[in-house]
Amino acid sequence: MKKIKIAVDIGNSNIVIGLYSKNSWEKIYRLSSKKNFTYWTFQKKLKKIISLNEFNPSNVEAIIISSVVPSLTDIVKISCADMLCNHIYIVKPSKVESIKIMIDNKNEIGTDLLANAVEASSIYKSNVIIVDFGTALTFTVVSASKEILGVNIVPGLQTAISSLYKNTAKLPQIKLLLPNKVIGKNTIHSIQSGIMYGYSGLVKEMINKIRGELNGETKIIATGGLSKFADTLKGVFNDILPTLTLDGLIKILDETRK
Repeated sequence: MKKIKIAVDIGNSNIVIGLYSKNSWEKIYRLSSKKNFTYWTFQKKLKKIISLNEFNPSNVEAIIISSVVPSLTDIVKISCADMLCNHIYIVKPSKVESIKIMIDNKNEIGTDLLANAVEASSIYKSNVIIVDFGTALTFTVVSASKEILGVNIVPGLQTAISSLYKNTAKLPQIKLLLPNKVIGKNTIHSIQSGIMYGYSGLVKEMINKIRGELNGETKIIATGGLSKFADTLKGVFNDILPTLTLDGLIKILDETRK
């Protein structure tokens, strides 16, 4: 029977679970991490994933977990141990040796961003700016010498829209869509245009400013659950890599197990 590695990325909005076998992703699942998340609800999700893919838990080689939500880490770890296997690795920045972390406190960096950097530095020989469109919009800067030079963080697109809805009396909750014209003609159009085109300008300006502090060739890549909304940024990115974080987690797992 084929062996499976499992990567779990616990984020503020979603938990992404990837089933990895024979050097490719067989299935990737995205679960909400916000509502009623308990040991029992997560076990139920795992049972469904097992039944849908018809694999025996004994075929699971190892599991790697990245988490930026400490309250959920043990729930996921214990559930995976009870249902899948005991070979579970929690990513810790101080234990990753394939890349240097050149920030004031290396333990402050999100392990999802660390996984992004590990994978990106294995793909490109140049400097890399990784733009991750998630709950937060982040810019992780990696040197050609495989060093994480630093990170920039702003509220993500959906976070900005939700904040408007929650903190105003009359503005509605809207969907992330790119309007045909910039000048808003109604409330929904106005918010969509402001967020989508406004964030486009933010991303371009941040990339330009970061590039100004780097020497040599620099690649720009996008990832994250909301990277599909990067239509206004065509031509800015060298690549859009939706599985960058999971790919990096598998690399960290393989390095850890050597």
